[in-house]
Amino acid sequence: MEKSSRKIWEHPWGYAEGFIVASGVLLAGLMLQLTIGNIDPAAFGFPVNIIIGALFMVGLLSLHFFLRRKKIVRWLSGVSSTIPAISLLLAVIVIMGFTPQFSDHVSQEQLPPTPLRGLGWYQMTTSWPFVQLCFYLLTILGLTTLRRTTKKRGWRDIGFYLNHVGLFLALLGGMLGSGDMKRYTMSVKEGSVEWRGTDQLGQMHELPIAIQLDTFMIEEYPPKLVIIDNQTGRILPADRPEAYMFEGVGKTTTLAGNRVEILDFMADAAIVRDSNIVNFVHMPMEGATNAIKVRVTHPSLDHPVEGWVSNGSYLYPYEVLYIDSTTSVAMPVQEVKKYTSKVTVYTKSGHVRKAEIEVNRPLSIENKVVYQYSYDETRGKYSQVSIFEIVTDPWLAVVYAGIFMLLAGALFMFIAGPRQEATPEG
Repeated sequence: MEKSSRKIWEHPWGYAEGFIVASGVLLAGLMLQLTIGNIDPAAFGFPVNIIIGALFMVGLLSLHFFLRRKKIVRWLSGVSSTIPAISLLLAVIVIMGFTPQFSDHVSQEQLPPTPLRGLGWYQMTTSWPFVQLCFYLLTILGLTTLRRTTKKRGWRDIGFYLNHVGLFLALLGGMLGSGDMKRYTMSVKEGSVEWRGTDQLGQMHELPIAIQLDTFMIEEYPPKLVIIDNQTGRILPADRPEAYMFEGVGKTTTLAGNRVEILDFMADAAIVRDSNIVNFVHMPMEGATNAIKVRVTHPSLDHPVEGWVSNGSYLYPYEVLYIDSTTSVAMPVQEVKKYTSKVTVYTKSGHVRKAEIEVNRPLSIENKVVYQYSYDETRGKYSQVSIFEIVTDPWLAVVYAGIFMLLAGALFMFIAGPRQEATPEG
């Protein structure tokens, strides 16, 4: 007896058709990308995004109520279409993770001149392939959720609806809200209040939020010592640069074959020059720098070399210790461990809040998020200016609602446990 095999496009459709359809969506997006380039989010701001969202929802509801018995609609709400769509979208996200991403306001001419530029990989979230795959997955997710409403399975469906509706809201809110998202940078001097921000095009705007910078603090890692090439300034050895982080006076280390002994350390130092002699004195004042006195010995030297090394500041130049005509001991600019802005934030609606803002510790107030963006790097740890990035996103509440529903659905399913299937009595 011959075993029959199902052909492609023969109902019921399976995973093969799912990957073909998802690949078709991806290919259509790629053709649009090569033809007209990346999507401009500003062109899809309010009220265009509202219209698109309303039309999308009307389309979903129409498919469900009028065409849900059609084979193609039933297939779109099944696992055979879902898995391929998720797989291709994850593949695109993986590519995005391995490709440098640039702001939407960076022009095509400013992107790296590689074939990836035309494919939209450097601005993936506004590329047609990414957006079309997201809307294809939203269509599948919406039809799957609506189809479940026609089958009453009891209270356990609560977890299903929380997960699916939450993911739908988070994804749809993120897609439609990108056109309304605004980013501004605001520079605030210590002790002053600022309410103006600069957009990504360099234009100044009065914002509905004001920031008063009460205190700005920078915490740095201990200074480091390196051996550099006098001609190129590169850290040696060239193939594997070595560095020593200061641990205390009396310590000894080896850098690029040189024995370096720490003789003295001064945290608040000022440079004093007398003819060709350079010395450092303790002077706790703004602009003071770090200085380390070292003794360097090397088999090629007739006698040890001794002197001060400093990374300088906005007030004093850096100082190196020449070992010979080709190499020197230097102190690189200290790495910043963290910087903190103590602020008072005012909004037009009357809210006043005191907070500490750090990198990865933003402040959320109303529908705005205030990030610690930068500071006056020319003054280093003596900076009296903090730079913030203020992001306004009217759709943030929709995205957060979706995320909270996802978390609630996961918690519900964990508490409820797996569905217990009834077993016939034997």
